Amino acid sequence: MIVVLALTLIILGCACLYLASPNQKWRSRPLPRTPLRGAGGLLLVAGLAAWVAASRPLSGFFVTLHVAMVCLFAFPYIAALRAPRRKD
Repeated sequence: MIVVLALTLIILGCACLYLASPNQKWRSRPLPRTPLRGAGGLLLVAGLAAWVAASRPLSGFFVTLHVAMVCLFAFPYIAALRAPRRKD
């Protein structure tokens, strides 16, 4: 159960960081940056703590990095898939 919590925290933290980016494509207008950056950072630290509690500290750290990397890589592609198709 703690693994699901850790995954959820990391994904939500990355979503907050992505939404705080000026180049995000999920919303038409960007959200305020400072609160989302703080929330994203706290969620990532909480996810790291959950991974460390679920496994050893070093493996928890690298799993956190891996999940964050996959999320931050996939979010722009998800936004591109959701974009309406243009007719030229």
